[in-house]
Amino acid sequence: MTLPAPESSVAHASFGPFRLYPAQRVLLRDGRQLKLGSRAFDILAVLAERAGATVAKADLISRAWPDTIVEEANLRVHIVALRKALGETPARRYIGSVAGEGYALIAPLQWHVPAVEPHGNADGRAAGQAVAALATLAQQHRLLTLTGTGGVGKSTLAHAIARHLGATFRTWSTDLAEAADPCVALVAAMGLPPGVDPASPLVAHMRERPVLLLLDNCDRVVAAVAALAERLLGAVPGITIVATCREALRAAGERVQRVEPLACPPAGSHTAAAALAYPAVALFAARAAAARDGYTLDDADATAVAELCRRLDGVPLAIELAAARLALFQPHELVERLDERLHLLKGGRRTAPPRHRSLRAALEWSIDSLTAMERTVLGRVAVFPGSFTLARAVRVAAGETVGAADVEDALATLAAKSLLATHEPANPPEYLLYDSVRTYARSLLPPDDAAHARFAADCAALVSGADSAQRYLPDVRAALAWGFGPRGDAPGAAALLATALPLWWHAEALPELRGWLERAVRCGGAPARQAALHTALGTVSVYLQGPGAGQAAYAGGYALAENSGDTDRLADAFSGLMLEHVLAGDYPAAVALAQRFQDGIRTANSRPAQLIHDRFAALALHLSGNHAQAAPLARAVQNGTVPSVCTQRRTALHTDENVAASGVLARARWLLGQPDEALRLARNGVLRARAVGPAPLCHILAFAMFPIAWWCGDRPTAVAALAELEDASRRFPHWESLARQYRHGVVEDAPGDWLAKAPAAGPHRETLATLSPRYLDDALLLRADGGGARWCAPELRRLQGERLLAGTGAGAAGRTDAERLFRSALLLARDQGAPGWELRAATSLARLWYGRGAVAGGQALLELVLERHTGGRGTADVLAATRLLAQWKLQKKTGAASLDAAPASPVTA
Repeated sequence: MTLPAPESSVAHASFGPFRLYPAQRVLLRDGRQLKLGSRAFDILAVLAERAGATVAKADLISRAWPDTIVEEANLRVHIVALRKALGETPARRYIGSVAGEGYALIAPLQWHVPAVEPHGNADGRAAGQAVAALATLAQQHRLLTLTGTGGVGKSTLAHAIARHLGATFRTWSTDLAEAADPCVALVAAMGLPPGVDPASPLVAHMRERPVLLLLDNCDRVVAAVAALAERLLGAVPGITIVATCREALRAAGERVQRVEPLACPPAGSHTAAAALAYPAVALFAARAAAARDGYTLDDADATAVAELCRRLDGVPLAIELAAARLALFQPHELVERLDERLHLLKGGRRTAPPRHRSLRAALEWSIDSLTAMERTVLGRVAVFPGSFTLARAVRVAAGETVGAADVEDALATLAAKSLLATHEPANPPEYLLYDSVRTYARSLLPPDDAAHARFAADCAALVSGADSAQRYLPDVRAALAWGFGPRGDAPGAAALLATALPLWWHAEALPELRGWLERAVRCGGAPARQAALHTALGTVSVYLQGPGAGQAAYAGGYALAENSGDTDRLADAFSGLMLEHVLAGDYPAAVALAQRFQDGIRTANSRPAQLIHDRFAALALHLSGNHAQAAPLARAVQNGTVPSVCTQRRTALHTDENVAASGVLARARWLLGQPDEALRLARNGVLRARAVGPAPLCHILAFAMFPIAWWCGDRPTAVAALAELEDASRRFPHWESLARQYRHGVVEDAPGDWLAKAPAAGPHRETLATLSPRYLDDALLLRADGGGARWCAPELRRLQGERLLAGTGAGAAGRTDAERLFRSALLLARDQGAPGWELRAATSLARLWYGRGAVAGGQALLELVLERHTGGRGTADVLAATRLLAQWKLQKKTGAASLDAAPASPVTA
């Protein structure tokens, strides 16, 4: 059987790990349905209805076997089966027995009754069942008190119960909201003559027949109502009392039932049909249709309405007031203006009590009965944007004239008065203010109250090195909003932000983080902290805007750290500034900065800082064309950061050092003529990056795995790496843009303006040019001719030569220029010790010579280079050169007529 969704819209009971749905005849354990026989279920339902009380065996038999006479032994059999189904053990008992009398459900049980029934739920059957269940509780216990936050629908539900019992009881109802004495108010409501003892005529008048007494809004006279209820219950055998109050009366024999807010959709986008399955949205839609003739909730409004109901905590009064404002605002405008809710949500029914005509009035009426101390504590705990523990509440709210005991007592009162929700299953228990209550309570707290500063300090302590710190991001956000505000502590907020930086990276909330950082770097403070903030701002800027956007912030952070002698902060800023030089293609500046940093940390004896230097020095050397020096440095970084001893330190752009070193080493190995080893290193880097995070994964896939696989001619591996990059880069615009270039300009020849969006310079543009000649433009060729882009300059010159040969009408001059470029590429590759490019240049030059008739020279050149190229026998370049030689030898043997028929080299693409 499938339960209606969501569960909170169905009346049910919970005990231990179980949830019991009597109307649906379902028992769940930890969300999974248990199989119970019909007799056992009936027995459990009766025990749940009278939880804590002994139910006579005869009553259980009559309920489980209404039309059959059975022996007591049958009952015992089903009790045993029920205990077995519940998984009872000697240490964990749910059902107790009283010899000779009966059985009782001894586990603490709580009934959960939705507040939707009185508010027009479309499921009338479920509504009737919930009211009937409460009416049964009222008859069994004789005093039923409905509690809950203001506006949740206690009065409406109480009147629904009275109507349900109208045929059985004579009903008297009185609203005690403005009453000074409940006895006097009730006597007046019944039209009885007042007496010296107001309760006496009430007792005499109600003895005649069964009476249901509805005492509504008992909040301001709760003690007097409790005394009256006890006296009437003792003196009038046929009386049943239903009371509504924000807190329990705490009277003898009282059965307390909390009325929960309406269930709301979870965060996220929703269709109208999905949102209307939740009672809160259904109520909004019904009230909106009445407020704005013909309004129907559609998919365009569904997500905004769902968020509106959720932020109004599912409280029916607030939802009804919000729906009434549709005459002036669209749903998304209501959401945007919720911070003004105390002024916005008004205009309730004219016939409603004044406290129900606006949300502010309802909250004022609820909070008016608090003492000055309780109001102070309420205002102070309102600084918490979400749930909080008692210990945190004491740390923040205690101070000045408020002690820890005062906070504890105040929280108990607030919880009892339904102004504060409790989450008992949490360990330790947590408290949560309803959103509207929090909004109002904040107005009670002076802007300069020291609770704000204590809250910020508490946040800093919680996020400093705590494994569960991520859950405190909303608290940190609230503390920063105060700290950077007009009455806040800006330096303290900057210190908190510096401590909490990892929270935003983990949440990938980079635009928000940039906003906080821009405020923090303007407020000054300790140089080390400011260096960290500047570096973080540079990193966020690069992620959001691309290369070059963070250079000024990185430079500022480097100068601050250098002046203060802070090696750790200097290393962070160095890594960011180094990448800015690299990404801009200024490799000489990168080499110079690496030397400057090495000089700065020479006496610091910092192994982590040295590893960062070596990692970036290896990168700068590789891109400068010095692959033989880059490879050992990258290998040393790998050896110094193996997982078992890794320091867990990250560079400014959050690329794991081991992963980054793998990328440099893999590229260097390919260029050094070891393509098989290069692919293996790249794959290992990907495996580690997957365990570290999305940013390192994007780096290794884009910088090493895809281009190396493509250079090797391993198209399936390259395409698989690209697919993984596309998935991992969705929240990183820089990497996502590069993935699009790989997809549209390398793997596919897609139409569109994607080529114009390619990086203008730097290693990514250069890498793209080695993968597809369409990225080879005049600016890049000019840069290569001028000594830039040295790592790939041999390949760029070769590609330029191939372009000349492929041009229409290429004559002797074109072939001469191409030969010059091929020779230059070959010599430069040999000078750099880059057999990867040397083989390609030799293949192009040998083919040109062969086609011109210099058969022996072309063949000898290619054979010589192939002999020195010891690795990658199965890669595309080696296979192409080998096939070319084989074809030439076959042509020589068979005496082919045309030397110009030599096949074109596949390495030109």
